[in-house]
Amino acid sequence: MGKIIVIGAGVAGLAAAARLAGGDTSVTVLDRALTVGGALGTSTGPDQGFDTGAHTLIMPAVYRDLFLKTGGRKKSAAASLEENVDLRPVDPVRRYLFADGTTLDLPNASRAKLLTTFDTALGPGAGRDWLKAVEHGGAVWDLLRPAWYEAPRATNRDLWKLLASRAGRRTLTPRVGLRALAKTWFTDPRLGLLLDEYALGCGADPRRAPGILAAAPYLEHTFGAWRVAGGLSNLAEALHQRALARKVEFRLDCPVSRITVSPNGSVDGVLLADGERLPADTVVAAVDSQQLAALTASVTSVDSPAGYSQSVFTVLLRVPGAAPMAHESVLFGEPDEAAVEARLEAVFGQAARAADDPTVRVCVSEEHPEAWSVHAAAPRHGTGPGALGWSAPGLATGYADTLVDILVRRGLLSAGSGRIERIISPADREQATGVPGGAAYGPAAHGLRATLLRSPVAQPTRGLFHIGASARPGSGVPFAALSAWHVSELLN
Repeated sequence: MGKIIVIGAGVAGLAAAARLAGGDTSVTVLDRALTVGGALGTSTGPDQGFDTGAHTLIMPAVYRDLFLKTGGRKKSAAASLEENVDLRPVDPVRRYLFADGTTLDLPNASRAKLLTTFDTALGPGAGRDWLKAVEHGGAVWDLLRPAWYEAPRATNRDLWKLLASRAGRRTLTPRVGLRALAKTWFTDPRLGLLLDEYALGCGADPRRAPGILAAAPYLEHTFGAWRVAGGLSNLAEALHQRALARKVEFRLDCPVSRITVSPNGSVDGVLLADGERLPADTVVAAVDSQQLAALTASVTSVDSPAGYSQSVFTVLLRVPGAAPMAHESVLFGEPDEAAVEARLEAVFGQAARAADDPTVRVCVSEEHPEAWSVHAAAPRHGTGPGALGWSAPGLATGYADTLVDILVRRGLLSAGSGRIERIISPADREQATGVPGGAAYGPAAHGLRATLLRSPVAQPTRGLFHIGASARPGSGVPFAALSAWHVSELLN
């Protein structure tokens, strides 16, 4: 494969570099940031102990395969995932705290426990109703896994073939959204809040989410939820170390200004912001679609997303002397339709604003019980529909105080016992990642097409490949590694 340049040292770029290096192949990773890890952050420095990005890991088999395939042949080589990170199952997966005082501890990968837990917390039949969503998600995954998610050479035509069949239309429900399906599954509105949270975690406004996003709770329930001791940033660092062991070169604080193309129409390298030119036979862009469009100019065509997902507002809160608590706690507001609509309008509406009573997610690790990462879905940074100018004086600090006040009101925190150490607003996320508005999940998953037909891994320009949240198969830590596997399969 000759000389390969990977643009972006986030988890997708790290995974691709580790997979592609070896033999006669030379791999160089370029990133404008000072550290590796991208949205997962770094396992060292002032944010150590905080989960600034994703919190739990599902589908660990994707990473087990990566470490196994890239491990050395010596018996002393740490080839398995578990030899590189301390991977532990999480039970409960998360604790849901409803406005009426109800608490639901979501069990990990146990159908029997799920039925009992839901029925005990929410009333008889709640477990059966929730399993309707899980089972629909299973049908979606069984259909798409071999034909799309694990098919690097699949094209749009393959998806249309699925939709041409009666079974495909029944499973993928192209004209029926997740909310409409939920009305046929649930009678308790609190179950709808749970499903909305999964949609948000896939980068969708729940009101516009396609039915196939029911696959999210299915994947979590079926493959289990795991945590990496010390935070998922340790997974990024393990990928970094594996890439270094495979002789990958890293150049950080090294922004790329353009991907260059030879007269015969093939990629031939990159031009750095300082004017240096680096030759390459292959370029793997682990960047956002709009960043890729800027890097290629008129060289290649990249699907322009109709819109981007919401961002996330994060408060890193130090709580000295805090007792151990659930790995994740989710605090819901009122479940009635008007209250839910108001919360969603605050994030996605034409006049976006910071929600007065958002759903709040608190993440705490066993190793650092005093380090709380507090998150809430938030409008993207910027102007226009669904965006808010987060750099306005006092806005971010005021909203951080609002989130802390919610924790106090809901009894998770005593007044004055927490100290805000850092605020990560959507404006901060945009500056750190370059993703427009600081969107957390790339292009919004609004509808079947926007969710599945993302930028293809193999781009029209020969030698150019696209991976990460904006590309296929989609956003999320497991899919980042899966996109790296896609490019390795296409190049081998």
